[in-house]
Amino acid sequence: MATSKTITVQEWTTSKRWNPFNSYKLLSHVQRWRQIRRGKPIPPPVLITIDPTNACNFGCEWCNAAYVRTHCKGSLSEQALMQIADFLPRWGEGSAVWKPGVDAICVAGGGEPLLNPATGAFIERVIANGIEVGVVTNGSLIYPVMDSLSHCTWVGVSVDAGTSETLDKLKNLKSELNTFDTVINNISTLVDYSKRHNHRLGAKHPAYGVSYKYLLYKDNISEMYQAARLAKEIGCKNIHFRPAGTTWDNVGAMNHAIQFTQEEIQLFNEQIVRALELDDENFSVYGVTHKFNSQFEVCNHFQKCYAIFMTAVIMPPVGSDAQRDAFTLGLCCDRRGDSRLELGSNLNDVEQINRLWGSEAHWKIHDKIKIRGECPRCTYQPHNEIYEQVILNDSMTYKFI
Repeated sequence: MATSKTITVQEWTTSKRWNPFNSYKLLSHVQRWRQIRRGKPIPPPVLITIDPTNACNFGCEWCNAAYVRTHCKGSLSEQALMQIADFLPRWGEGSAVWKPGVDAICVAGGGEPLLNPATGAFIERVIANGIEVGVVTNGSLIYPVMDSLSHCTWVGVSVDAGTSETLDKLKNLKSELNTFDTVINNISTLVDYSKRHNHRLGAKHPAYGVSYKYLLYKDNISEMYQAARLAKEIGCKNIHFRPAGTTWDNVGAMNHAIQFTQEEIQLFNEQIVRALELDDENFSVYGVTHKFNSQFEVCNHFQKCYAIFMTAVIMPPVGSDAQRDAFTLGLCCDRRGDSRLELGSNLNDVEQINRLWGSEAHWKIHDKIKIRGECPRCTYQPHNEIYEQVILNDSMTYKFI
């Protein structure tokens, strides 16, 4: 069991505090989020997540979408994806207060997004519509969509290991498949391809590029430095460490809770210090822990969830009787599969999104969310804290710059 002793963990070098994982960037959206008021039209989200499929070829022990894959199998059809791609620039049109459209999307999923054969074409369509794209993938299927991925702003590859043995163990893979080598080669090839073709992913930019994602679990903490060194060698722009968290459907179930001992947290601290020695002008090391307390436990320091008005998840339809080209509009990536956080299930018309967004039904979901006892570690904790402390309470007197 974790103890109450506080351990200070360095997340990144001071010179790189303005980085993609620094939640203070959310303050740039204060004026937009001030429009979130009951009974008033609400601006479209800056960012949404698209889940092309709930299928996956890996079996990660900590998967936060295991519930979805068990109960909501399926994928978005190519027609649905293209309709979504063309709707995103029009989301919220007609307002004199804000410009329409989503600025960026994260292609991720309740599964591996590249298992959907239409994902590559979808990425290209979204980018053609002037929207930035980031992709989260396990890296095993990169090669067929190499060119599409090279036009993205970033691609995060969830490796979560520094050796093939650990990858196979944590993701329930057969060792004879040599999946680790495949993933590492795919990353290296993607980096090289993007640079040679002068595409966005290969740009000389401190934040664009391929990220080696590393979710911390009990059996991989000792390989952090090894993974960071490998990530740098194969040309990744950064490595991103973050603790795994208990899934929403296991909140309150102690036998399924993910907890870290004092010794494991100390080992993390030692490993991140070593990894930070690799940080230079071309490679960054980020240990993202500010959404947890010092024991890597939940610290949702807000009273109500307003993040459900700031972002959304478009997912495959629910149920075997769902229409082929339908989709589900969810409101929380941390609670995929939780019907209480779905604004619309099995929708067949993208225009329904504009009618549902900011509706009374939307606000009723907000009213019913119980932060304590229902929510796991919150990805959007900073969104909610900023809304409550900066916008509602004006704790920073933000107008006085």
